[in-house]
Amino acid sequence: MISSTLVAIVKKGEASKLMSAARAKGAPGGSVISARGTAMNSILAALGLGDTSREVLLSVVEREKLDEILSAVKRVRASGIALVIDAFRGAEEEEMEMDGQYEMIQVICQDGYSEDIMAVARRAGAKGGTVVNARGTSTEQDVKFFGSPLVPEKEILMIVMEKSRAEAVRKAISQMEILNKKGMGIMFSVPVRDFVNLG
Repeated sequence: MISSTLVAIVKKGEASKLMSAARAKGAPGGSVISARGTAMNSILAALGLGDTSREVLLSVVEREKLDEILSAVKRVRASGIALVIDAFRGAEEEEMEMDGQYEMIQVICQDGYSEDIMAVARRAGAKGGTVVNARGTSTEQDVKFFGSPLVPEKEILMIVMEKSRAEAVRKAISQMEILNKKGMGIMFSVPVRDFVNLG
């Protein structure tokens, strides 16, 4: 089975409507993750007033049903974006050249650094991003407290932007000191197959 991942980033409370529309067209289900948007205005960001509550919907769907599912999602009244990225490919599928116009840059970093990273990304041309709170997974090397590993809190910053401007943003972020310290962060990007503005 050849699959793709439907990703929607919308205002809090709207992801369930999108999932219902997608499920009606054959999506098997999905996961909704609480997140926050980054401030578009630097003055609001400096005052701490620009963040907004968001939800991220993730659903792995069969490629054959993708167009119909995406069409249904576009018709839902919601405020945000929806995009499609490759989830995985079967061994029989040949490597495909991604000719989409958009890319999703993702930075996984220690808690508290996403705002600094977003500020650098914005100066390099990004308009905004979405931050998801997460945690690392425990390993044998983790510090233990009363026998339980202390797992560091993480943030995942997702920036969707035009592929033509993404290189400048990736370069600016990669030059940050935080990403040059072991265990502090990692950046990667994935091509976006389809992209739509909702609402």
